[in-house]
Amino acid sequence: MPEPASPRHYRVEFVPLRDPARVRSLWLELESRAEGSYFQSWAWIGSWLRLICPPHIAHLLTVERDGRLAGIGVLTKRRRFLGLGPLHLRLHETGDQALDDITIEYNGLLSEKGLEREVLAAAVSYLTRHDRRWLTLHMPGIENQLIPAEGFASMDLDMRQVTRPVHSIDLDALRGDTGDYVASLRSAKTRSSLRLTERKLATQHGPILLRPARNKEERHEFFNGLVALHQAHWVVQRNHGGAFADPRILHFHKALIDTARDDEGPQLFHIRVGEATLGYNYVLAHRGVMYGYQLGIDYPQFRDCGSPGLLAVALTVQHALRQGYSRFEMMAGSAGYKRALGMAESQMLWLSLDRRNWQSHLRNLWHSLRKPAKA
Repeated sequence: MPEPASPRHYRVEFVPLRDPARVRSLWLELESRAEGSYFQSWAWIGSWLRLICPPHIAHLLTVERDGRLAGIGVLTKRRRFLGLGPLHLRLHETGDQALDDITIEYNGLLSEKGLEREVLAAAVSYLTRHDRRWLTLHMPGIENQLIPAEGFASMDLDMRQVTRPVHSIDLDALRGDTGDYVASLRSAKTRSSLRLTERKLATQHGPILLRPARNKEERHEFFNGLVALHQAHWVVQRNHGGAFADPRILHFHKALIDTARDDEGPQLFHIRVGEATLGYNYVLAHRGVMYGYQLGIDYPQFRDCGSPGLLAVALTVQHALRQGYSRFEMMAGSAGYKRALGMAESQMLWLSLDRRNWQSHLRNLWHSLRKPAKA
């Protein structure tokens, strides 16, 4: 097996993003040679650049190996404290919490298949050596196995990270086994809860039907229904604005839906019980993988029927199994339903790389002074 290339074998360029059409061309060409997630696809990134990311903070990072593009990504540059604070770089995020609520996961530089760790190491090495102005590089939502931690450790950087579990389902394995998702769940308690919920709903309200949106108009219709239920639940029950409170985020998702195909991009499902709407499920499909993105359930109407949200996800997974998808990703988080319905667990990191300089020492001192004293 050949030795991995060192960062010196790569040519890295980091410049203001001036020509979106050229970026699109580069991105799509590399995407054909990569194993990226939907969140690294041009469908997501292009919409993000057009509708979410302020153009003046966007910078294009490209990585070449042997004269061929091997990695690409967009970093934003932003200073905190009214533009007077230290400079922060962020990978595919803006630094504006309201805008970053679109929640990017399975993130990273889009890289040629097999070169993901090398490309990321080369990019960080270049940024560390050639751009001395930044204090922190934030890389949200990157799968643990794609992080070249040993390479970062040699770059005189401090690493801070938040680790979150990621639960997934290997649909190919299930298809080769029983083909029945609920019957394959390891937890007897979860199986029993799903079956009890299904019986209660059918007895009290009628037959249960999950139906995928058949065209763009239905996708928008289902999305609007999901938003209404989701926002009602979060605002009324949890006193929170919900995931779709900002109109810019609504516009972003509607633009994604406009680009969707039957097996690619946003897929919307309507779950009916008799004549009533139980809820909607919003997933993202990409290259045989389905990502569970957002759910909207009419909890007040069906609160006495067990676990309607759990059942809605299980029905969507069974649909993905029948349709030939290879994997279902629950997205990161420790919510109980993800542990209950997932069949494998990995880790995703929200990683920050800090320079070791007077600014970082001052920041660390400030954070240590703010920590409450132990009793």
